Amino acid sequence: MLPTHLLPDIPLTHSSDLTTLIDHRRVQTLEKYELSILETLVPGDQVAQSFSDLVLTNMLRGKKVMHLLDQQAFHYLPGNTMVVPPNLKMMIDFPEASDENPTQCVALAIDRLQIIDTVNYLNEFYPKTEDSWSFSFTNYHFYNNEEITALIYKLVRIGFDNSQNKDILADFAVKELLLRLMQLQSLHAIESNVAVLATSNRFAYTLSYIRENIAEKLSIEDLSAQAYMSKPNFFRAFKQEFGLSPMDYIIKERMRVAKRCLRNPTLSITDICFKAGFNNPAYFTRMFRQLEGMTPTEYRTLALA
Repeated sequence: MLPTHLLPDIPLTHSSDLTTLIDHRRVQTLEKYELSILETLVPGDQVAQSFSDLVLTNMLRGKKVMHLLDQQAFHYLPGNTMVVPPNLKMMIDFPEASDENPTQCVALAIDRLQIIDTVNYLNEFYPKTEDSWSFSFTNYHFYNNEEITALIYKLVRIGFDNSQNKDILADFAVKELLLRLMQLQSLHAIESNVAVLATSNRFAYTLSYIRENIAEKLSIEDLSAQAYMSKPNFFRAFKQEFGLSPMDYIIKERMRVAKRCLRNPTLSITDICFKAGFNNPAYFTRMFRQLEGMTPTEYRTLALA
């Protein structure tokens, strides 16, 4: 969860100003971007929604149930972010919306040319070690990422501020937001095809090596040697590619393994600790609580309920 001071305090629309009780829209127009706040105050099912531009949406309060294409429906909760491509038809349920528990969602529309300009700028001045910077316009993406959420909340604060510099501040924030989204897209693309890409992409090979040796001690020296790079160059290139350090990724992968193992009631917490590559059960529990907001035992209880 984000710290409380990062959460935007956006007042709800006064009842006398509502034009609809489902997806009422307030718009803040910036020079290059459009920021909308969408609010729903009554339950609803299968409400159609689409955008003509690429849109980043983030839930501020309440709950939606999203139905996209042929994907299984999923809950959309505060802090969650979606990248919605142009003209994607969404069907949305508002199962709990009410005056006391409204849904509130921010939608940031970004013109395609602004994204292309950012991609070209990065490729010219900050080229990557592997491949080139690129942005996926074709598929929707769902993220639960604190950095992405914090940047969207920053844009909300900028949009509702009266500063004369708001367009400049928004432009810088959107560029950082696009950078982090491209890093996440790169990570997800490689993770989902790691076996195929491992023979041609050194970072795919690195992720594959981490997965295969997750229970062992892993060091930057070892990983950089596997990638045939110096330690400083490997660290810098990995973080540029994915937006997180190699050690942060290892911890993320160890948490993924731990959560999968916790769904197996025959494994003890100590067994899971070592299977996930942690060498101290107390440290494992402390890290799990720090990253997941609960202990491994509490997570297991919820997962098996």
